[in-house]
Amino acid sequence: MKNFLPLSLIVLIFGVTALISRDFRVSKIPNGNKFSCGNCHVSSLGGARNAFGRAVEARVTFGGNQDFWDSQLASLDSDGDGFSNGVELQDPNGTWRPGQPNPGNPNLVSNPGDPNSKPTTSHVESSFYPYTYKLLDNYPNPFNPETRIVFEIPREEHVSLMIFDVNGKLIKELVNENLSSGRYEKLWDGKDDENNEVVSGIYFYQLKAGHFEQTKKMILLK
Repeated sequence: MKNFLPLSLIVLIFGVTALISRDFRVSKIPNGNKFSCGNCHVSSLGGARNAFGRAVEARVTFGGNQDFWDSQLASLDSDGDGFSNGVELQDPNGTWRPGQPNPGNPNLVSNPGDPNSKPTTSHVESSFYPYTYKLLDNYPNPFNPETRIVFEIPREEHVSLMIFDVNGKLIKELVNENLSSGRYEKLWDGKDDENNEVVSGIYFYQLKAGHFEQTKKMILLK
């Protein structure tokens, strides 16, 4: 007579194996132990990947053990709640590396993959003070219909963030005001200052703050 494993035991073995295959990635996220697998999945037990989980998946091979946390992933707002992944995980600059002590205050950590889990403004302000000027790559790029631009300023300055076309024509004024020290994220919806949709093509976004000036390229595809 043939021996067969009970179906319930097979399901249990498969489920445990699936969880183990994900568990090691928790240690590769700053303060990842707070939400465990819930950082990347719709449930703390796994399941479908949330927005942050899909961003992680794009950076690793299937079942791979690569380190994936860096400044670029930290700068993204994967769940679209207005706070970057780094701010939510208490490592705004993305400088933490696996094996180091968890950064910031674990009590203030929110879930980077859940738009309903986000820090308060006071928590963000108290947890991050930039030490240099920085203009990050917009995300996504190429984009349609909108993209996010993140920048940091270390002191209060008059700041301008402008969008230009390939001919140098000013298309959109996203920022033109005095801002205090901090990290800022601005959304460009692919429209000009008159609220008209612009055509597909290459555009440039330029940050000016005090003596700092930097320009980067982005592509709108329709």
